[in-house]
Amino acid sequence: MMMQFIYQLLGQLLIICIAAFDLLQQLWLRLHALASRSYDYWQCDQRSLLSSALSGLEKLPKHLVLVVGPDDCYVDVALLKRIFSYAQIVGIPYLSVYDTRTQGNGYVDLSLFCQLDEKRERCYHWPSSSSKHAKEQKVIQNGHKATQNGTSNGYASNGTHQRQLQVYQISRADCHALIADVCHELYESRKSVQVQAMLEERQKLTNGISAMLNQRLGFVVPEPELGIVFSRQTCTYGLLPWHVRFTEFHTHRSGSYFDAKSFAQVLYKYARCEQRWGK
Repeated sequence: MMMQFIYQLLGQLLIICIAAFDLLQQLWLRLHALASRSYDYWQCDQRSLLSSALSGLEKLPKHLVLVVGPDDCYVDVALLKRIFSYAQIVGIPYLSVYDTRTQGNGYVDLSLFCQLDEKRERCYHWPSSSSKHAKEQKVIQNGHKATQNGTSNGYASNGTHQRQLQVYQISRADCHALIADVCHELYESRKSVQVQAMLEERQKLTNGISAMLNQRLGFVVPEPELGIVFSRQTCTYGLLPWHVRFTEFHTHRSGSYFDAKSFAQVLYKYARCEQRWGK
């Protein structure tokens, strides 16, 4: 009886120590984020940093996906806007956001600051035509606020960052549940001529399933080459499993400050990654 009491006491002490360590670590991350933000605002030109980083990159992803874990309380509208601007500066045309959090628990709805595409339901454009950022870009493209060498504040007015970014919102229903729905439909119509023709060859079946998945998603974009996971651990949380077969994932610990330097470091790691395809 005494030994059982001692074991329970030791277990409770261990839990308290782990909780205290986690609290201190989160406090350290918050203090580091505050110090980094102050340094960036006063010392670092983030646009200039990304522009100079482009010269050292051998390749860039066409499609970047952001995965926000359910335990993250740091990713908000302000951070997403910064990441969107970073992607626009370096010339990434497509970006997807998979926020696993729930409404009221930090979930960010892209419709709050992005412009919805009239033809596609979950496709957005950033910046929206009514935003201050878009108006400033339009002014720059028309030749105003430019210096003699054709730049504005040091950046070329005809660069890739002037393109409007296409952003897609991915939900949990778009992942494993969507595959189950497609497979259920194929099973229900398994005796049809179309399904029988797909079953004759594996590649036809793969292409048919991919077409059905894309039709339900409502958008067709290149498979994401790079993913950034905002969480305490590396996990895709079921993200579009048929789209991320060759995606390079990088984890940014929840609570740690994310700036242009962090974004450039991820791009450097991606550029150095060589996919040999089994060779």
